[in-house]
Amino acid sequence: MRGCHLLFWIGWLAVAASGCFSSKWAMDHADYREKYERPYSGNDFKKWNRMARQMVDARHVANDTGYYIGGAGSNFRQNPAGGAEVGVTNYTRPWLSTKLAFAGQVNSGAQDAFAGVNTAVHVSTPTRVAPFIGAGLFGGVDVATVIDSLNDEESTNTRFLGAVYPEAGVHVWLNGRTRLSASASYWMTTSSHDREFWYYGLGVTFGFGPDGRTTESGELIREEEFVNRWLDEREQGGTRNSAISLTAGLAEETDNKQGASRSDESPDRETDTGQIGQEEPRSPSILDGVFPKPPLLPPPPSSRVLPPVGSPVYVEPPTD
Repeated sequence: MRGCHLLFWIGWLAVAASGCFSSKWAMDHADYREKYERPYSGNDFKKWNRMARQMVDARHVANDTGYYIGGAGSNFRQNPAGGAEVGVTNYTRPWLSTKLAFAGQVNSGAQDAFAGVNTAVHVSTPTRVAPFIGAGLFGGVDVATVIDSLNDEESTNTRFLGAVYPEAGVHVWLNGRTRLSASASYWMTTSSHDREFWYYGLGVTFGFGPDGRTTESGELIREEEFVNRWLDEREQGGTRNSAISLTAGLAEETDNKQGASRSDESPDRETDTGQIGQEEPRSPSILDGVFPKPPLLPPPPSSRVLPPVGSPVYVEPPTD
């Protein structure tokens, strides 16, 4: 009972020290910021209701993974023991987390030191101060055997230690990406002496959340969202430029057609010799890329093109 009270007060002291009573405590996490970055409502009731919800809401950690480091020790009455571990913690749900760590333990009951793997599953409330319950497994081999293996030497006396334990404690979020954990577990080991003992742990998990990027306005967004916004802005800019170019091209096309019509209506217009249907030179238009000109085909072999009547090179065709 004293251990539970101690864990409770450790949690609340950590919360007070980290400024839990701010409604913007997790703005360093991209998902939390995206959810709560909009301005507060002008209605006082809605404003305070949202602030109270933000102060405790920790659901933004779903599908997040962080790096864990911690240490633990026994009560030194039944079985003096102590150890440390380094690993990862993953939240598959806002209320469900798992831990996998490389752990070392000095166990006086087993009269040896062990290195192995420690894994645990925790069920907690999706809140900033989150009481949890869970269970875990430990499996290790004596350190002397590990050292012999690293030195390519054969160990003559290999020892193993296994343990299963229920666990209870509290998680406290210091900010949106860092979590402090305090726990008490009851270890039941395979040791032949003092196999059962209480084990108290304290650890910190950091690095939760997707990588964010700060824009010019100070908004924190994910990397992929930043790229998508940049592509959208680029596409919108390209659309505006295309619209301007299309408008300019259409206007220029209209001017060219009007100029050609005026030239056709002039009675003093002279045609070029040796070519029929030669087009007036004009500026390129954006429509040329959309509607390309058909290729010019040569005349059929059985026909020939005659110069216009009245031209200096005109020759009267032969008659039968």
